[in-house]
Amino acid sequence: MPAASSGYRYDPNRVAALVDSYRHGGPLPRAFYVDPEIFQADMDRIWSRYWLYAGHACQIPRPGDWMTWSIGHDSIVLARGPDGAIRAFHNTCRHRGARFCTAERGHGRAFACPYHGWSYDLEGRLLTRTQADFGVPESQLGLHPVQLRNTAGILWIALADDPVPFDAAHADLAARLRHQGLDDAKLAVGRRYTVGANWKLVFENNRECYHCPVAHPEYVKGTYDVQRSVPRHVAEVQRQTELANAHFRALGIDTGDAWSDMTGAFWRAHRTPLMDGWKSQSLDGRPVAPLMGTFRDRNTWSDGTLRTTVFPNFWQHASDDHAVATRITPVDAARCIVDVWWFVHKDAVEGRDYDLASLMPFWQRTSEQDWVICEANQLGVSSSRYVPGPYSRSLEQNVQHFVDWYLGELSGRAPQRAEAAA
Repeated sequence: MPAASSGYRYDPNRVAALVDSYRHGGPLPRAFYVDPEIFQADMDRIWSRYWLYAGHACQIPRPGDWMTWSIGHDSIVLARGPDGAIRAFHNTCRHRGARFCTAERGHGRAFACPYHGWSYDLEGRLLTRTQADFGVPESQLGLHPVQLRNTAGILWIALADDPVPFDAAHADLAARLRHQGLDDAKLAVGRRYTVGANWKLVFENNRECYHCPVAHPEYVKGTYDVQRSVPRHVAEVQRQTELANAHFRALGIDTGDAWSDMTGAFWRAHRTPLMDGWKSQSLDGRPVAPLMGTFRDRNTWSDGTLRTTVFPNFWQHASDDHAVATRITPVDAARCIVDVWWFVHKDAVEGRDYDLASLMPFWQRTSEQDWVICEANQLGVSSSRYVPGPYSRSLEQNVQHFVDWYLGELSGRAPQRAEAAA
């Protein structure tokens, strides 16, 4: 198996044959969730080409702050320079390749490689003099840059020189996210999970709420996700959506529909109402932190949330008083790392303006419930007897959208669609 330019090894003919074996209307065949070769293809054709969520700008708030993120073969450093700008670099010294940042985050005026002491400023320029001894001027040995976009406080990196176009996604997301005040936020707390499931199973789980009545007693109390698909509740959900949209328009913010549809091919930013009487995504719907963004400026609640989803590794639910973001990092065919981060206004003080016991449970419980489901899913699809079943035509349409997107990117063309079994 030859290695792709990204360094991942797989047989493209075998991948093409597996893509062609997919039957529209149900989950992917077993190999897509368990085969190391398919995982290598995923890393090359999706994770090396797409814009990836790395973190929030407020996680490195001061000049000199930096953080790292390892994804596949690569480690990336994101640093805020003395000019306040955030830049991203490959975490590999230009001398003999050692990683110069060995911690997950830090602060300083320069980077120093622990191997031979070569140092770089926060803009990636080599500070060590190399002309006399090495015969190469330091101007030619700066850190390899990584493309970076900042969308209303959310940071995306692209490993490819020519990644998937992102302008349309950036414009759509920025227009909606600007109301949430993430540029003026701070990280309140984070939790990291190693989930024993393929990254696609984790994202598929996020794309539907068919499982919510069974798995998420806290979540279903605060949202209309389940009711909107129950015939006797459809009219009420539509009425609440129209009332919420009228309120959103009065506030000068974006509106949404009852189904929280995708707003782009691989992204979604959609505002949706909370249950009647709820202010925030908390266990009882009460506020858990000071208002943020547009809502802070006007001292007004929208009684809704902004849901943001970007394939392949990000989703976020932003209430008026806090936001909860999730980042997926694939490890191998059967594991991924999931980071969940809670953000509040930068001036909020823990113990006075918010407490973690109220801020965290709604999404901590919902997230951890999902990881249990995903791990059970991984164990089941690993069985030699696993055969893909049918998708619900009304409750799993968003899962089908994700699978179609995935197969199209893996193959470089739209997947062949066969009729689902009756």
